[in-house]
Amino acid sequence: MPISSVGLYAEQKRLSQATLARWQAWQATDRQALLTVAQELRLGENHLRDFLDWLEEIVLRDGGSIAAVLQQPAVRRALKLGRSRNDKLKAVKDALRRLRYPEIARLEHELQTCVKALALGPRVRVAFPPAFEGDEVTLEVRVKSTKDLDAVVARIRQRLTDGTFQRLFDLLDEA
Repeated sequence: MPISSVGLYAEQKRLSQATLARWQAWQATDRQALLTVAQELRLGENHLRDFLDWLEEIVLRDGGSIAAVLQQPAVRRALKLGRSRNDKLKAVKDALRRLRYPEIARLEHELQTCVKALALGPRVRVAFPPAFEGDEVTLEVRVKSTKDLDAVVARIRQRLTDGTFQRLFDLLDEA
């Protein structure tokens, strides 16, 4: 049965007074919007503090309200996933991260598009540095024979020649 107030939720989850006070300082509609999400995701102290931080940062930068951020289509879709609590939590956090860091989200999308354009096949995995800090790209190649390796190297060399790899590095330079 859903809890009707932030105070009762805080008591049930044994939230610190600082976290509770911060949450209670919000407008009533914002408090209630987060309460609904917190209950659905069964947020504890640490996750709740993360949500408080991220939501406040988004609203500070973009304006609007917490309730409006939590009604964004990406957040709503993540909450409607028919998966486990942890999968939903991860999806909601990812949606909020994309709202919090729109430029990084744009860069990730462009890099994914670029990796697809490389068309290196299933035997090659392209990885980027965490949070795009650094300028190195990792290529992981898995092959079973020298013939497979020769084919992969030929594809990589072709992408170097046609400039497809350069676009990837240009995007990383933007970061």
